[in-house]
Amino acid sequence: MGDDAPAQFMPRFRSDVYPFIHPAKFKGALKDKVTIITGAAGAIGQGLAESFAVAGAALVLTYNNTPPPPGFEDRCLGLGAAAVTFVKCNVAELEGCEELVQQTIKTHGKVDILINNAGANGLGPLDAQDPRDFIRDIAVNFHGPYFLMRLVLPGFRAQGSGCVLNIASRAGTVAIPYSTSYCASKAALINLTGCVQKEMDAEALDGIHLYSLHPGGIKSAMTLKKYGDESVGNLPPQARGWFAKALDIYNDSPYLNGMVCVALATGLARTALRGKYIDVGQDLEDVLAQAAAIGQNPNLYSLHTSFLGGLPNGGVPPGGYTTAEKPFEFPGF
Repeated sequence: MGDDAPAQFMPRFRSDVYPFIHPAKFKGALKDKVTIITGAAGAIGQGLAESFAVAGAALVLTYNNTPPPPGFEDRCLGLGAAAVTFVKCNVAELEGCEELVQQTIKTHGKVDILINNAGANGLGPLDAQDPRDFIRDIAVNFHGPYFLMRLVLPGFRAQGSGCVLNIASRAGTVAIPYSTSYCASKAALINLTGCVQKEMDAEALDGIHLYSLHPGGIKSAMTLKKYGDESVGNLPPQARGWFAKALDIYNDSPYLNGMVCVALATGLARTALRGKYIDVGQDLEDVLAQAAAIGQNPNLYSLHTSFLGGLPNGGVPPGGYTTAEKPFEFPGF
């Protein structure tokens, strides 16, 4: 488990909905909470929309190139959504984000929950990627969430409450070859989440809580395209084996992510996990049972860097420097 984990403890790992996050427990739990979900037409977005529908939320669902499937509005209403509104929005553009928030407030009077789910994810060598495509990936994965967070925070402050759920990725915590724009933008999104939560905490705005999440391995259209034969076949020959069986681990249900997000939005994990990065595969009940350990170790569920010997990331090492340094007059030769 490493030095950052409580000894002798490991959460159960899940790939589908389990009792602690069962929809029946959260039926109507977010009644009339106005919830924006970006990228709602894909597999992950639909799972989120249906989960929040069961919880009774009023849904504002965005899409860009692909509209929601026929009957999806009726599906969400039948599950319990207080209302369903579809908005075409390119989250990579500030103007589109401004129109989305303005339309939501005009229609519903407020925003309670923001779920930044829209994403872009390609595969290829950095030096071969069109710089405009790289910038677009960054804009969708990072700028869009930043725009929308900035736009909803004044309302959150005024009402003293609000929740942001940023759908990040495990890719934001590791280095994956030929996925540079995705990894870099998701890492930035995870840290953006933590930084803004620190701001809320510094101002004692306890009712505002943010999270970044790895939604699990879901066979979405984006993932199937990224790791499909055509994309992998365009890689340098010596690198193709790296991704030959990449899709084998993508077997998680989108409702696992959806119901974990519902649970977080209710605030049940706010004390222990606000501002944190969460893998939805880790049993939430098990994780929350270790709330004290998480509170004692700021490295848990966050991006951090480790050094040999446990040296701190900045500042003076425990016990001071190993030798007394004499003043050095530069350049000293």
